[in-house]
Amino acid sequence: MAFPWLALAIGASTAVSYMGSIQTSKNIKAGAAWDKYYKDIEKSQNIIAANKQAKKLLSAKRAAAGARGVEMFTGSSLFDQEQVVANYEDTRFWIEKGVEMDLQMIDIKLAGKLSEESWNRKASLLSGLGKTYQATT
Repeated sequence: MAFPWLALAIGASTAVSYMGSIQTSKNIKAGAAWDKYYKDIEKSQNIIAANKQAKKLLSAKRAAAGARGVEMFTGSSLFDQEQVVANYEDTRFWIEKGVEMDLQMIDIKLAGKLSEESWNRKASLLSGLGKTYQATT
């Protein structure tokens, strides 16, 4: 009986395809990790921008109160300051909530892509095993 070269070729092709699929899954995970890293940096940049904006607004309110000769941080000037701080806290909450939603979306997409890749890998493996068996008989 001759050596089953066709079966060997199909088996080798299946093995290479399987290993390639595993590498694709690793690349998908790495891509999702970079997306999360980018979102974290974007969140930090947005928080820094909100901090600068709140700082500038508080400084302007203090300068205006000082120019008017009003006692600082009492009555309406205290209310103004509290409004700026509340607005900043609200802005920061929505920045963090937006990033949290983006990270959840990344996780959902990652799970879907990994599930699809796993399904395709298993289907390819079974198909390759079947073809290898057919080539040996």
